[in-house]
Amino acid sequence: MLDKYILRPLTALFDELGRVVLFAVEAIYLLFRPPLFWREIMYESYHVASTCIVPVVCTVAPIGCILAIQALNILRPLGVEKLMSSMVVVIMVRELSPTMTSIMIAAQAGTSMAAELGTMRVKEEIDAQDVMAVNPIQYLVIPRFSALFAMCPVLTVIACFVGIMGSYVISVYVEGVNKGAFLDGLWTYLKMYDVGGAILKSCVFGLVVAVISCYKGYYVTGGAAGVGRAANDAVVICITTFLILNYFLTSLLWITN
Repeated sequence: MLDKYILRPLTALFDELGRVVLFAVEAIYLLFRPPLFWREIMYESYHVASTCIVPVVCTVAPIGCILAIQALNILRPLGVEKLMSSMVVVIMVRELSPTMTSIMIAAQAGTSMAAELGTMRVKEEIDAQDVMAVNPIQYLVIPRFSALFAMCPVLTVIACFVGIMGSYVISVYVEGVNKGAFLDGLWTYLKMYDVGGAILKSCVFGLVVAVISCYKGYYVTGGAAGVGRAANDAVVICITTFLILNYFLTSLLWITN
């Protein structure tokens, strides 16, 4: 009983984790070795940005509006509604923007890349590249790896701006908060340290999406059904990993602040 329900699942978990780490190490090693396929890297970067920008904006903008309403409901009875923008900017920049942006990227681009690589594996295209002496990780994985790692911070910065603008519109033009008070609280509490922390988180989350999505797609098994499972597993594992890592990253940033 102990062996069947505890030891075997734990062994399988650590075995899978070890393969993921080895895959990540090999990908990072090849990232700094020629040749680099710049055309594929630029194409994948454009693909990530173009497919993820709308979901990111449509997700983060309403969250900024909701934060403004909730913050006003808390602070207005206390007579300190001028602090509303400081509360919104801290929550939006430090936590919500990098997390929600990474979740959207994992759901949109991560699943797409896992499915693409999985389909190539099922159709034996990856095996064909091995036969032709083309390193499939360098040609197929590294461009996707680079695109996810590079575009996640860019989209996070856009998400921060959109979220703050959403809270500004609701606060000033709907709830009647003084524009000067909003901007004063914004610039008083928004520090470059917070922006740097958001970029750091997004880089880590982008690395997670790149490693897990490419790994799940590259080593897919089970035919067409396996491709679907790989895409689903990729997004679930990515989101779970984000939430766990976010705690440790937030703690680290608070300690070093």
